[in-house]
Amino acid sequence: MGIVKLRRNFHEAKWEEPIIFELSNEGERGILVPLDDRLEEEVGDGISVIPEHMRRKEPPRLPEISQMRVLRHFLRLSQETLGADLNIDIGQGTCTMKYSPKVNEIFVSSPKVTELHPYQDEETVQGALEIIYKLDSFLREISGLDRFVFQPGGGSQAILAMASIIRAYFRKRGEERDEIITTIFSHPSDAAAPAVKGFKIITIYPDPETGIPDIEALKAAISRRTAGMIVANPEDTGIFNPRIREFCNIVHEAGGLCGYDQANANG
Repeated sequence: MGIVKLRRNFHEAKWEEPIIFELSNEGERGILVPLDDRLEEEVGDGISVIPEHMRRKEPPRLPEISQMRVLRHFLRLSQETLGADLNIDIGQGTCTMKYSPKVNEIFVSSPKVTELHPYQDEETVQGALEIIYKLDSFLREISGLDRFVFQPGGGSQAILAMASIIRAYFRKRGEERDEIITTIFSHPSDAAAPAVKGFKIITIYPDPETGIPDIEALKAAISRRTAGMIVANPEDTGIFNPRIREFCNIVHEAGGLCGYDQANANG
């Protein structure tokens, strides 16, 4: 008996889904939380613990929407998602679309992780500290760097930390350097975060022949105001810049620092 193989062509779902604010209906609610007089007596007025200058003058503009509408909205959006969990990955290098093992979700959703508090007694968080210590050791061995900091909670915050360090470094030295160099295909945070810290951003473009950032453009961008360079490598195109050492040397020779965005290294 022959085996018949059927070719199944993939078809992405297509919804004309509005943004969630357009689904809002005044007065509609997902959950109505009952007031608890006993809780209020015990805790007091929750607003009173917020400093007055931090309180909202007006309520936040949130959509008023039922649970079912929310479920359908995000389910439809998920059906339009293109990524490794559903089909072939798209041709970008950025780590956002990589496959993350689902077993990891079990670990990070454990109360042993989610309920940790930064002010806990160190004796009660030795397991978490051990994980941080071992990860620091692994990364130092791989990279050759002296130390890692795990304070930033994500990629953009890490870039902001880099920009803050660069700014503090030159302020301490009394040098007026206010320019950061990046590349057009680095992650947008590599430009946005330094801009938030007050730096002027200089963006260099790739060589049209190779697709690699143009080293001559880098040399032209260097000046006495160069504080540093923050780039992703591989870039968001997935292309690794093999001349990155030369790039760093040029910046270092000008007295600048280099921030290396490794978001795409695990893509």
